[in-house]
Amino acid sequence: MASIITITTDFGNADGYAGVMEGIIAGIHPAVRIVTISNHVPPGDFVGGNYMLKTHARYFPQGTVHLAVVDPGVGSDRNIIAIKTSQYLFVGPDNGLFSFIPDEDIDSIHTVTNPEYMLGAISKSFHGRDIMAPAAAYLSLGVDPACLGAKVDNFIRLTGIDPVISDGRITGRIIWIDRFGNLISNIEGHLIGEDRIISLNDREIGTLKETFSSVAQGQPLAYIGSGGNLEIAVRDGSARDFFYITHPADSQIQVA
Repeated sequence: MASIITITTDFGNADGYAGVMEGIIAGIHPAVRIVTISNHVPPGDFVGGNYMLKTHARYFPQGTVHLAVVDPGVGSDRNIIAIKTSQYLFVGPDNGLFSFIPDEDIDSIHTVTNPEYMLGAISKSFHGRDIMAPAAAYLSLGVDPACLGAKVDNFIRLTGIDPVISDGRITGRIIWIDRFGNLISNIEGHLIGEDRIISLNDREIGTLKETFSSVAQGQPLAYIGSGGNLEIAVRDGSARDFFYITHPADSQIQVA
């Protein structure tokens, strides 16, 4: 049995959507611990949800069940899947949320279609509550993923989310903006040398810095964040406001 279920959603905390999923899980597996990774993935943002899971899921104990609900296709013919890897179980819509999982890590993929592991009445607009939360809870009790539905060979992977490398230049974009206004890119830190010049939307920032204190108050800096990706911040301020970024897609980062 798993002792932890994590939840990652785009529901926010103003409504009861995330809370009621916790209630469903507790009713099926009262002893399991529920940990929220984030309920603030931008609505329908598969890329942001994928980033949240890629960055944080690996820090949980082996056997953890990761439940992810970023599901603008709810009620359509998209699949709900349960993925078993060498370390974890993942449950969520098959829409690209799990793109970060390498093929070599996957033990099995099953659709979630067995009504025995769902609530009695299924809403067309809230599969997170009625299908995914129960599936995660039953998996945490040790139910074999094969009991949930048919085995499938693959799942949807997002395309166009990796940086482009051409003639030594790296071109990427912002994929997440945290609550401090820090801009997190899709460029992994190991791709960048110390002497490379980093720009955002044609505004030069400079070379990589190690700490916020490396620049004066109110000045921008580029650094490798705790998730391993290139990030842009402003000391004692918000890079989102400094660079007028209203949406992660409104960005182009270049490393020359």
